[in-house]
This record gives sequence, structure tokens and C-alpha cells, in this order.
Amino acid sequence: MTLSTRTAVAADHAKVLALIDGARGDGLSPEERAERGFVQGRFDEDKLAAMEATTGIYIVEEDGRIAGAALTAPASPALDAGPPRRTCEAALRAGLAPDRFYLYGPVVVDPEFRGRGVVRRLLRAVDANLRDRFDHGVLFVEQSNRKSLAVHRHLGMREAAEFTVADRAYTVFSFASGTFCDQPATTPAG
Repeated sequence: MTLSTRTAVAADHAKVLALIDGARGDGLSPEERAERGFVQGRFDEDKLAAMEATTGIYIVEEDGRIAGAALTAPASPALDAGPPRRTCEAALRAGLAPDRFYLYGPVVVDPEFRGRGVVRRLLRAVDANLRDRFDHGVLFVEQSNRKSLAVHRHLGMREAAEFTVADRAYTVFSFASGTFCDQPATTPAG
């Protein structure tokens, strides 16, 4: 079986939303959520359509089954209040040029495909498609999400800032465009 990568289309939205909902960690203890990782935020068909029409949604699939998805959005003052907006503010304070960075995430991988290089494949696709329009990708990870923190640190992303919203601490990561384009889709660490 071979993994392939592509941009999402409207027909993929229901599957992407189901993958996101399955990765929320509902019903898990805080410790289990921290170990397995979790997705937060509200997503619906309209939000996915807006992302698809701008910076894109990227999918890795195998035989028509979605193994993982990466959502991206342009940085904008109209972003949801809370972590997305605070991430953009942190990127601007760090000296990134307005209109030259985008938000990366959430990224979600079906548990059956973990360890197969899905996140790297997604990053390669995102980076290849957006590097001519943007200088950086930025993302936020809640600090209680140890799995996601470990993945992004392993990938070599730069920890650019920290902030707190509603007593929840977040780390902002950034990466320069072109960072992942020439990297292999898999590494010994997965």
C-alpha cells in the first residue's frame, strides 16, 4: 500500500471533519490526552471551504482512506479570538512580516497510520504549495499536548513564543518556507 498526498476538495470535508472529531480526545483523561495528542477548535464545512479556497487543506491517503490532514489559513486580524489570533500577534512581535506567514494546523493523523511519516508528507505538501507566497508557517500547541509538542520539536520547528488564554498555556512554533520541501517523507524516527 502506498501513501499519496494531495490537496483536499469539497468531497473530502466530511472525512476531514470526522478525522478531526476523532482526534479531540473526548472521554480520555488529561494524562491520556497529553500522551496521545488532541485537536482543539471548532471546524465546519464553511471553515474548511474558506481554508480550501485560500491556503489549502492537505491530505495524505492510502487507497482512498484519509491517513492524515493538515489545515492551513492565512494570517488575518479576522481570525478567531484566542489561540489563532494570539499566534499571529506573537509572530508579528517576533518580526515576521504581515501577509508573509500563514497558520499551519491543526494536523491530525489517523492512529492506524502513526509512525509512517504522515506528518512529514503533509509538511512537504504544505511547504511546496505555499513557499512562493509566504516566508513562514506558524502554529500553536497547547502545552498540555505533550504528543504534539514532541512531534513539532522532533521536526526541528523553532519555538518562537508562549502565551496563555483562559488559564491554558500555549507554545508558538515557526518554520521557514522551504524547510520541508527537500526532506524525505519518512525518516528512521517516522
